[in-house]
Amino acid sequence: MMFPPPEPIRLRPGQQVSVAFGRPWKDAVISLMEPGCGYAPWQYDDDRQKGDVLISVLDTQPQVFGCIEIIGPKTDDSPFSIDQKWILRRLPMVPDWLSLPDVHKPLGFEQAQNLLSILDSERQTYSQGFGIEPPTTAEAARVILDSGGRCTHCDKQINLNRPDARGRIHTHLAEANSFVGDHYSDWPAALCTPCYGKMSTGGFINYLDFRFAGNPQCPRCRARRTAEYIRSYYIEDLPADPSPWKFYNEEHRGPDDYGRWLCHRCHFVFSDVVQ
Repeated sequence: MMFPPPEPIRLRPGQQVSVAFGRPWKDAVISLMEPGCGYAPWQYDDDRQKGDVLISVLDTQPQVFGCIEIIGPKTDDSPFSIDQKWILRRLPMVPDWLSLPDVHKPLGFEQAQNLLSILDSERQTYSQGFGIEPPTTAEAARVILDSGGRCTHCDKQINLNRPDARGRIHTHLAEANSFVGDHYSDWPAALCTPCYGKMSTGGFINYLDFRFAGNPQCPRCRARRTAEYIRSYYIEDLPADPSPWKFYNEEHRGPDDYGRWLCHRCHFVFSDVVQ
């Protein structure tokens, strides 16, 4: 289902825009995903009025924007509530030209409006490109947020709604330029503790090597680069950025080729049991 884009945020006279800093960054990104985790990483000024805007910044290297919130009325338990919230799924980088004030000083009106205009498109952007830039803590935060708390390897949900959440999710980052067109030399991953342990004890330093090690070896070229066919009856169900260990393209398959594998190295298609 397609949703209409959110209306641009236009500041009114007297409406202030402030910055909240998230430190440490891993606690901050987890609290974006699971506000009930119990972490309190945000540093901000409590003196906010209804209608003010709060922009969160994660203290990664480089720093990235985390979300935009519209302040609601005060409650019995808090100096303010949140009326609207948009998580910026791509965690866009804070530009070098932007000098962020401390938590006690709001942005100037013109600067704030310019920044909100830049971030408007980010409120409706969900796709993320990995393996292009060098690995950083900003990239690690993106991998965690993009995972939705699900392990890349075993596909199980990681319980992040608990005090030890930061130790339950681990990241593997791909080197720069590891993803070029349809060619992958590595892949970033958010891993649960058991899968992270298996990758480490197995001596794998490349996630794709770890991932493909569990798939059948190609009977023709003997490579460990076979992708599993995933059937989908509706085009809307296909991922925007399919992972290299799965393939969806029917042109590689005949009408009865259920349960087949595709070798990325030599493009050989074979069944589960090779005769």
